[in-house]
Amino acid sequence: MAITRRELAKIAGVTTTIGISGLSMAQSNSDESELPIRLFGDGAGLTPLAYTNLLKKLCDDANIEPDNYLLGGEIEKFEQYCADALGKEMAVFIPSGTLANQLALRELAGSKRRVIVPGLSHVYNDTGDASQNLSNLNLIPLAQDRANFTLEEVEAVLSRTAGGRVTAEVGAILIESPIRRLGGEMVDWEETKRILAFARDHDIGTHLDGARMFIASAYTGITPAEYAAPFDTVYFSLWKYFNSNVGAILAGPRSKLENMYHTRRMFGGNLWAGWPSALVARHYMEGFTDRLKNAVNVSESFYSALEEITEIQLTRIPNGTNLARITLPDVDVTEVKRRLAAMNIMLGQPNAQGRITLSVNETWNRITAEQLAEAFARSLT
Repeated sequence: MAITRRELAKIAGVTTTIGISGLSMAQSNSDESELPIRLFGDGAGLTPLAYTNLLKKLCDDANIEPDNYLLGGEIEKFEQYCADALGKEMAVFIPSGTLANQLALRELAGSKRRVIVPGLSHVYNDTGDASQNLSNLNLIPLAQDRANFTLEEVEAVLSRTAGGRVTAEVGAILIESPIRRLGGEMVDWEETKRILAFARDHDIGTHLDGARMFIASAYTGITPAEYAAPFDTVYFSLWKYFNSNVGAILAGPRSKLENMYHTRRMFGGNLWAGWPSALVARHYMEGFTDRLKNAVNVSESFYSALEEITEIQLTRIPNGTNLARITLPDVDVTEVKRRLAAMNIMLGQPNAQGRITLSVNETWNRITAEQLAEAFARSLT
């Protein structure tokens, strides 16, 4: 039976032994402990001061070896760490995910310039046609309104290509999961493995845009290495949830990546130094999946409580990950945000339809589900 916000507030006041003003903020370092609980974004939202203090602490605790134009030093150590984490022969630090995806497809396709991509993918929609303009790749979008294209759709593209008057072979297939444009929805893993096996049999390279793959692992139990295994190359982001100020990792076979630093330089991606990004990203990578799993447990209990508040409508994303949506149709959202902020809880901005996206991240570990439900109950009264 649904209850009102006032009833929930009374219940929360009885069952919660710690008031909102006494919320636990214990974290690994004192600067982060003062940061708010962020109900939006994938990362911790480090302030410049918190980031700087963390970097200083990491430098104080180790003998840091700087890299030289992304070669050697901490970058080389971090690349090996990432390669081992994904079960790949080699990993390369790339300044951005946009560039990492393009360099992977460029290398995999070789002289076969057609590349199959999801119609909703970042590569197809959000890069200014970089692969087409800068690498002469012909992107073929499939599944324009859904997460997955099917093996049958891939076979149809190859059949049509084979029947053309001019030879134009497919050189690579890209899979993106989770998919940003679908609110973090994941692809069907079994169908994806069918496509990857077909590609392997037909000498077609495969690349995973796994920008948020470590988030997916916390929800599915499939490890990042298991996600990466059937793909030739894989990319993941260093800033989205590992809180680095810049960077991406591209991992795969040595035969494809050992000379990638030349192409990286050609595209203007050869930063003078990347060691600060490597230090911060590795700091957050260690133990990340377990910490996020705990935050997921907090969120699931919290979502159960939200379903009992008649003023809040919760929408879950099918086969989703860390995003959910709420609407407060009869509530002053600005006032709710203000009241939550006073309790050190930050709510994202509503869209034009008044819908707010909630995003589970590590900061959810700074509060219990009961305390968060109490905070919302208080903000609504």
